[in-house]
Amino acid sequence: MSNFKQTNKESSVFLYEQIMLDIKDKIAKETIKKGDKLPSEKDLCEHFNASRITVRRAMKELEDKDIIEVIHGKGTFVKGAKRPIHILNLEGFTEGLSTTENHFTKEVITKEIIISDEYLMKIFNRDIPFKVVKLVRVIKDEHEVFSVDYAYLPCDIYPDILPKIKDNVSTFKIIHDDYRIIFQNVKKDIEASLPTTEISKLFNISNSDPIIQVNKLIKDINDNPVHFSKYYLLGNRVSLHINLDIDNK
Repeated sequence: MSNFKQTNKESSVFLYEQIMLDIKDKIAKETIKKGDKLPSEKDLCEHFNASRITVRRAMKELEDKDIIEVIHGKGTFVKGAKRPIHILNLEGFTEGLSTTENHFTKEVITKEIIISDEYLMKIFNRDIPFKVVKLVRVIKDEHEVFSVDYAYLPCDIYPDILPKIKDNVSTFKIIHDDYRIIFQNVKKDIEASLPTTEISKLFNISNSDPIIQVNKLIKDINDNPVHFSKYYLLGNRVSLHINLDIDNK
């Protein structure tokens, strides 16, 4: 972390404002980058030669201005830009993400063949249990996980797909290129929820931190369910939007 300017007690500018201005200036010049962790309160007091009350006031002002964020149990970070996600997009989740500012990676946590339960049988309109690939992945940018994805792919629709699934490989590209499946319809249910123990561990958050849950079901041109997923998003890392064309006829 770069050196901070010590506060000037003779200045007409309040001490907490001097701290704020110095941090904002370093962020603007990218001496401190988005996602960087700031020093502890004690270290900031030493850097700026200021009291804890003054540093706390500066940090509170920066947090209120949405410049920094305090993550429980982890520290204080420079707030990064939220990733825009088009919730009506038929394509894969990561295909709709922009990589112009920050690159992201897709990491496979587990991939296995399971026997469907009653819930998946209902989702895929099946009367008897069937084999399905269960895929669990995390989506990361250069700093942390911002999405956890659970995808379910019936083995009779996608035979031998398991070895094709790898880190940073789009499953939607595999589906389109190798299996020639054409998507026709998508249904998404979106709700705010609290994470399970498994989800909180993957995100490295507490069980009380809210997340966004999206259930997505995709059907082909014959109106058959061909893909189902549940993915979870950190609300402070993404923004959801909709673009619609208006028919004036």
